[in-house]
Amino acid sequence: RNYDVSLPHSKIPDDLATLAKKMAVPAMPSGEEFTAEAAIVNYYGPSDMLGGHVDDMEADWTKPIVSISLGCKCIFLLGGKTRDEAPTPMFLRSGDIVLMAGEARERFHGVPRIFTEGDQQDISGLVSELSDDDDRFILDYIHNSRININIRQVY
Repeated sequence: RNYDVSLPHSKIPDDLATLAKKMAVPAMPSGEEFTAEAAIVNYYGPSDMLGGHVDDMEADWTKPIVSISLGCKCIFLLGGKTRDEAPTPMFLRSGDIVLMAGEARERFHGVPRIFTEGDQQDISGLVSELSDDDDRFILDYIHNSRININIRQVY
């Protein structure tokens, strides 16, 4: 596993890079700025999960990972430096941003479950915006899926 810059890739959209840079400020080493160099997009369907792992591909672990949640609520587990340590569960809702910084960069984490049923107030505002029949597929997707965008400084 590595970042192979020789493979085809797209530039991170300016608005997304700017958002990540602003969100990373509290976790950056003094006097340094975050540079958005890579983004990973994870798509979760109703039965999808992300097993426990440590993000260890970046050269400099003093830089945070900016993680943006969209769509369905999920359980996020933040564990310890080994799989033997019990994780702390927390809900992530649409619009939440998590900074994986400091010691958190060395900890196992994962998403064992998303919630597609029940209270979805996080995304209820979209219903009125997407009420057209042509937009129905977007609503169906949002009500049954989660998207996570995580932005990283690789070097």
